Amino acid sequence: MDFLAQSTSLLIMLFPSLVSGFLITVSVAAAAMPLALLIGILLVGPRMSGKAVLTFPAAAYIEFMRNTPLLLQIYLIYFGLPLFGLYPSEFSCGVIGIALQHGAFFVETYRGGIESISPRQWEAARAIGMTRFGAFWNVILPQALLRILGPLGNQLIILVKDTSLVSAIGVAELTMTGKVAIERTATSIEIFVSIAIFYLALTSFLGAGTRLLEHRTQGRA
Repeated sequence: MDFLAQSTSLLIMLFPSLVSGFLITVSVAAAAMPLALLIGILLVGPRMSGKAVLTFPAAAYIEFMRNTPLLLQIYLIYFGLPLFGLYPSEFSCGVIGIALQHGAFFVETYRGGIESISPRQWEAARAIGMTRFGAFWNVILPQALLRILGPLGNQLIILVKDTSLVSAIGVAELTMTGKVAIERTATSIEIFVSIAIFYLALTSFLGAGTRLLEHRTQGRA
């Protein structure tokens, strides 16, 4: 009972700082998600163009971002940009690193969805006078997005969990806040469990939202 009482008292004391770290985690994820989704959309065209001058750079970017650790990429951005006279904040470096890597994964997710659309959809769009880009943007991409909501949701959940890596460059998100609390109180298990609960709440909320959206759009694709 003493352990339970002490743990409860400790967590009540630490709750405001953990919430503060959690809000920074949410901010990093909220900033990185739209950037990553946009990067995926912008690169899927070159990736699928079939023209070497476009396809090769896009494929090279995707391979590099998918096959090197995210932490390394964050370090490259954080320590590399100052060499070019650029000094973004730690928060910005973390957001850019996460968005760049997950954008590469989104490219392949989009590509899978697009390739699942019948070629007749392309032919029908071109037959009514649409350009290739117009057919892609107005006809193919919306249908593909409906079909890949599940994989997109999974990737977004991974993105949320990856926000913990920005603590390596000094961003005081949830994991780093917890580590500081552990060093200050010499208590670990209660804080680790609390951090896990915060992450679980966030990813569960995101997963539920994705499943709801997927359910509502089911049958449209």
